[in-house]
Formats: sequence, C-alpha cells, structure tokens
Amino acid sequence: MRSRLLTVPAAASLITMAALASCEDSPHQDPGTGPRGARSGVAGVVVLWPVCPVEGAPEQRQDDCRGEPTKATVHIRDRTTDDVAATARAGQDGRFRVTLRPSEYTVTAEVAGTAVCKPIDVTVRPGMYADVTVRCDTGLR
Repeated sequence: MRSRLLTVPAAASLITMAALASCEDSPHQDPGTGPRGARSGVAGVVVLWPVCPVEGAPEQRQDDCRGEPTKATVHIRDRTTDDVAATARAGQDGRFRVTLRPSEYTVTAEVAGTAVCKPIDVTVRPGMYADVTVRCDTGLR
C-alpha cells in the first residue's frame, strides 16, 4: 500500500488557504474596517498658530514657532451628506481621535478666544486613520 505524503511547501499552502478561508466571515470584523481590531477615522491635533511675531529683534525671536497645542471642540462633517458625523474634545495637548466609517469629511475646531480655525478636508480609508493638524489663526503678525 502506497501512502501519499505532501511536501512541506504543499502542506503549508493548504494550511494557509484553510486559515484564510476560516477568517473570511469572522464575526470580529466590521464591514469596511479591515482586519480584526482595525478601525478607521480621524486623528489629529489642534494648534494655535502663529504664536511668534514675524517682526522683532533677532534675540527676541523663538526658533520653534510651529504652533501651540490647545484645547478645542472638534466637529467632523460628512461631506457627502453635510451631516455632523462626530464631535470630540481635544485635550490640553490638542490631540483628538474619532472612529468613523470610510468616507469624505471636513474637520473644524472651536477654541476659546478669538482664534479662527481653518477647516480641513480629509478622506478616511478602510482600516486607517486620517492624520490632521487643525490650525487656528491667532491673528498674531
């Protein structure tokens, strides 16, 4: 009697195919969010900018004038429907993170004081977070 033995590459290939087939309809996957545990959305930071005057004596200028993180209320609107998709709070460090379905969004922020925040258009792709920096103009020149 002759036994049939699989070669190592053939056996590995069959095991991989079986494993992939068992994951296709896994209850741990949400539609459109990618592999197990993956989510999509928007993550970013809200900054006050500029925070250094453009003019002034060279010894008074700061080398790091990229912006100062700030607390804010972040609004995210779905561009296809113009509905508010989410509202979040950015902490003292200016950071926020919102889980959203893949789509096109506009991110805006409100901060205390007179700063005006520029809206940012983002595309959220399945299984990924769009990274944004929302700049809020301080009016400093």
